[in-house]
Amino acid sequence: MRSRRSPDLGSAFTFGGRIPSGLGLLLVLILVATVGSWVTRDDAWAALVPGLVLRGQVWRLVSWAFVQSDPLTLLFGGFMLYSIGQQLAFTWSERRLVGTFLGLAAGATAVTVIAALLWFPADRPHLGLWPVVNALLLMWAMLYPDRQVSIWGVLPLTGKTLALLVVFGTVLYGLAGGGLPGLGAFVPHFAALALGFALSRGGRMPTRRWKLQAREWWAEREFRRRSKHLKVIGKDGKGEPPRWMN
Repeated sequence: MRSRRSPDLGSAFTFGGRIPSGLGLLLVLILVATVGSWVTRDDAWAALVPGLVLRGQVWRLVSWAFVQSDPLTLLFGGFMLYSIGQQLAFTWSERRLVGTFLGLAAGATAVTVIAALLWFPADRPHLGLWPVVNALLLMWAMLYPDRQVSIWGVLPLTGKTLALLVVFGTVLYGLAGGGLPGLGAFVPHFAALALGFALSRGGRMPTRRWKLQAREWWAEREFRRRSKHLKVIGKDGKGEPPRWMN
């Protein structure tokens, strides 16, 4: 008698073989996290807040890309990820697509945190997947510069034109939001675009180095926390507790 095998977890995210499982997993996580934040009326836990990242809330490195603030971002951003994600997963691999998505989010967070320390307008909370999706659009356009794509079935563009439109459109949105200081709110967008460009030009995501740096930072943080009760004793012995000899 032939045994029936239940489908594995990975195949469940392909939605009947329609999309790669890695892409399906990303879309499901985005949908669940977003709708959950709407139901509970709490999305503050996921936002990219530079100061809170520095305080050790490491989940904010990527959580902001999974929670959307409005239905239009969820629908149109999710649709763009669905459209280009299938082609990128086929060209790269499902694992690389998921890794690049997370790497772009984490890398954009790191750049934003540094920028916030140097430039006050960059110290703003951010929520939404558009920085990562725009970076993936740029990477797709650099892979296929001469391929024609139709935006929403209306505007035909080549990959090269699409890349320029994404970059200059981001700059214009930032300027329209408040002049030069308004660009501070778009630091995650610019950071993700820069990372996407660097990766497309042959660079590799330095995930191993980032892991080592993160471990060193955490170890140093724990050492400082545990050593707060310690007291420095001068060379002259002042402040040193009394000693007795038996």
